[in-house]
Amino acid sequence: MSSLTVLASAVTKGSGISKKTGTPKPYSFAQVHYLVPAKSFTNDDNNIQKLGMEEKTISMKDDNSLFAQFSSIQFPCNLQLILDADPENPSRNIVVDFKSEL
Repeated sequence: MSSLTVLASAVTKGSGISKKTGTPKPYSFAQVHYLVPAKSFTNDDNNIQKLGMEEKTISMKDDNSLFAQFSSIQFPCNLQLILDADPENPSRNIVVDFKSEL
């Protein structure tokens, strides 16, 4: 297991039936949203300057009890996200727990 310290801004959990492909297919997901300093982008054809923060997301274990633990948090807040390998894709990490950073 590893960890990632972030300024968490929100947590999302969702499920439903997708009809994009024409054939109804169930889906379910869970994500932690966090803020990072905005990065400017410059190359030969572009010059995009950014200030402030931008949001990123990381997948979270799709678990009702883990989602419920986040309900005691007042966002935004500093959290240490506990990561483990995604069982569906071991080359990726997902959030499996967290600790509040004081």
